[in-house]
Amino acid sequence: MAYKANPFLERMSERTTSDMDFARLFSPKILEKLAEDAFEGAVHIFRSAPGAGKTTLLRAFTPTALGAFWSSRHIPELTESFKHLVSRGVVDDQDGPQMLGVILSCASGYADLPPGAELANEGLFRALLDCRVVLRTLRSISALVGISSTEQLGAVRLTYGESAADLKCIPRHEDPRQLVAWAEQHEQRVYAQLDAFAGHQDASMPLHVRFESILWLQSVSFHFKDRIVAPRRLLMIDDLHKLRRKQRTLLIDELTVLRPTIPVWLAERASALGNDLLSQGARQGRDLREYALEDMWSGSKGTHQFMAFAQNILDRRMSLQDVVASSSFSQCLQSEYSPDEIREEVTRGIEAFNTEVRRHEGNVRYSEWLARAQQRVAEPTIEALIDMYVIRTWITRDEAKRQMTLDLALSMEELEDKDNSQVRGAAEIFIHDELKIPYYYGLERLCVLATSNIEELLSLAAALYVGLQAKQVLRKPQLVLSPSEQEKLLVEAAKRKREFIPKNHTEGSRAFRLLDSIGGFCREKTFQRNAPYAPGVTGIRLSQTEFAKLHSTSRALGGMGDILTRVLAECAADNLVVTKQSSASASRESGMIFYLNRTLCACYGLPVQMGGWQDVSVSELIDWMERGFVPNRRRKLEMS
Repeated sequence: MAYKANPFLERMSERTTSDMDFARLFSPKILEKLAEDAFEGAVHIFRSAPGAGKTTLLRAFTPTALGAFWSSRHIPELTESFKHLVSRGVVDDQDGPQMLGVILSCASGYADLPPGAELANEGLFRALLDCRVVLRTLRSISALVGISSTEQLGAVRLTYGESAADLKCIPRHEDPRQLVAWAEQHEQRVYAQLDAFAGHQDASMPLHVRFESILWLQSVSFHFKDRIVAPRRLLMIDDLHKLRRKQRTLLIDELTVLRPTIPVWLAERASALGNDLLSQGARQGRDLREYALEDMWSGSKGTHQFMAFAQNILDRRMSLQDVVASSSFSQCLQSEYSPDEIREEVTRGIEAFNTEVRRHEGNVRYSEWLARAQQRVAEPTIEALIDMYVIRTWITRDEAKRQMTLDLALSMEELEDKDNSQVRGAAEIFIHDELKIPYYYGLERLCVLATSNIEELLSLAAALYVGLQAKQVLRKPQLVLSPSEQEKLLVEAAKRKREFIPKNHTEGSRAFRLLDSIGGFCREKTFQRNAPYAPGVTGIRLSQTEFAKLHSTSRALGGMGDILTRVLAECAADNLVVTKQSSASASRESGMIFYLNRTLCACYGLPVQMGGWQDVSVSELIDWMERGFVPNRRRKLEMS
């Protein structure tokens, strides 16, 4: 099928998407990054900012989705996904799905239970979860074997292993219809208790002393047409962040203590950690494992792996539209400037360079470097202009550090030794800032701007697709976006993201001012003439000493320290900043770096590379959060 609207606005995790469309849109690259032990018996917590793909990952293992993968295994675009599922033992080439994926959400019902840690309230919570796991499991087995009604469930027979002898609350019925009736009645009794007079309890109150549904699920076997179906199990509980804090803690702790023999996947937004997000280390052990989805794309190869993942997603979306005659999204994005497109800007840049270095014409120290620059003038290209900006940077640096030295000529070999990707990256962002030559364009930078977040990737791609649609309406001969057109659309999308910040946080105005201040501070440090932090500064760091002030019992910061902690935690949870631990060295102590979201970097005109940061104090951040950043050089952010 072809989408009539924008294919990048469809969200795969939504149930409005059919299972076949889901299978077509699902990128198998995420399965490559899934930990090898993710299907081992333990509690596995998947955590990320909104839009990183948690629910999409979970949906891929539901019976209907696995059925779609299996029935479409011979379709070329689904072959890779199917092979990954086979290699994990999730499906069999001949016998179909081998794993029963049971998914339920914490989005409704649980938070309605009475708050507090009383035994009765905990018992009601366990009881409600248990009956819902049982009901969802029986519905999942129905979907797996092709049964559409409860009455037809009689064709399935249940048997139990020895461990089922420990079940105290969940009955061991062989007929699944009896179990459905029990679970439905049990759920009704829980809600009846909620409607009862506060504090009233009776003997019929359904109280469970542990989460028995896990023990039930790992001990039950399903027989259909004289064979055991789905011998492997996977319990998936989504939206853990919707639970009350005590409910969430109880669930994680007690599931871990149960030491399940089947994999139990828990998915939640990073916001579930609250302020603890800033100090949370991954809890690892035999029975509890934690995964931050964004961290899957970290490391030396992370950027390239995410780019392959992102391109796979974008191309799958493109194949489901009929506006542009291309199934490759990258083919719609011009990756290089045409000579005429930036000729005027390049010429202007060369003239500015010549004017600036004219004062060095008689200086023997820079004679070879300037001679090299004059050779490049003969070919007015963007590459030549970058070379000139690199030379300008090194001359500026040399001037700043020179004292009483002989004016010995600097050789070309010395320039070549100094030349590196960081300085060239700085030259590129300087050219963008001074000459307005496009910088934010091309597939690679689109993927970097997404900051390892699929929803953000799709939002940016949707903005670009709107540009392609406009060209189609105007009957342009070539449906390809130039670098200038791409940058215009991407920066507009970045500005919309920035403008939405005050509406989406409990401390929205403070978060807005703080992020704008960090952006202004990074610009001031990045665009110093000698580019001391090439390719640029895109983050700030709190040293361990400064960070400790936020948690100090002395309360020297008063309530403002708590507010700053909350603002930083919310920004990190929503992927507006990316946190990274900074190791200690001989000259500095350890600390935590807060990098700006890469899309926001486009809003502030900053480079997209991640690496440059500067130390700041907690007091400075509080001041920025309350009053905003005032640049020393009064550089104005181009936010219009």
